[in-house]
Order: sequence, then structure tokens, then C-alpha cells
Amino acid sequence: MNKKDVMARLLALLNNILCHSVLLDELLPLVAGSGFEAKFLALFVSRLQSLASLGIQATVMREFEPLGGGLYSMHLSGKGFNIRILYGFLPNGQPALLLAFHERAGKSKTDYSTRIPIAQLRLAEMRKEFDHETE
Repeated sequence: MNKKDVMARLLALLNNILCHSVLLDELLPLVAGSGFEAKFLALFVSRLQSLASLGIQATVMREFEPLGGGLYSMHLSGKGFNIRILYGFLPNGQPALLLAFHERAGKSKTDYSTRIPIAQLRLAEMRKEFDHETE
């Protein structure tokens, strides 16, 4: 699948999900042209459905992990891919996808130290925008 096709599918998939403006720019190179696009997209749909139906309670599932400070990690892995998406929640409880990255295979514990500050800034931006829109 080429980048244009993957982008179209991601946009359709994320149509009703709040995402930081650069999330797709991070996710697209991780998926497009990889050969695992269809498997990744199917798994992503499943994870998003879990997140939409369970909200913060999704962290009871193994694929979701609380990181602290209002941040959470969604793990998407399969043959050929191992991707993390960091997310948080807006004041109305709606999830907001913040940051995507490839997790190196074989790691027993993910190192979030460089990614958490970026995700926190992005969540703060989205919360500020939310507050401005609801005034």
C-alpha cells in the first residue's frame, strides 16, 4: 500500500477520533510501504474501538498502559511492526491521540523518557484548545 492509500485509510479511521496535528505525520512513515499495512490498520481499528467503548478503563487490557501524569500508551504489535501511540484524555473524557513511534523489538520495557515531555506538551495544547472552544 502506498502512502496516499495508507493516509486515506488513516484519515477515514481517525475521522471521529481526536488526534494531535502531527500524529499522522509520525504514523504514516511507520506504516506506509511496510507490507503490514492491512494488519496494522485492522489492529488499530480494534484498539480504537476498545478505547472508545472503555475510555480510561481500557488500561485494564494488556495492550494499554498508564504512564502517569494523565498519559497512556497503546501498544500495537504484530509480525513486522511494533508501534506505540501515546494518548491522554480531554476534560470531557474524550481520548486524544498524541504521539506515535516505533518501539524497538526485544525491549523488555519501553523507554518513554524522551517521548513523555512531547506528549505532555501536545496534551496541554489540545486541552487549551478544548477549553477555548467550550468557553
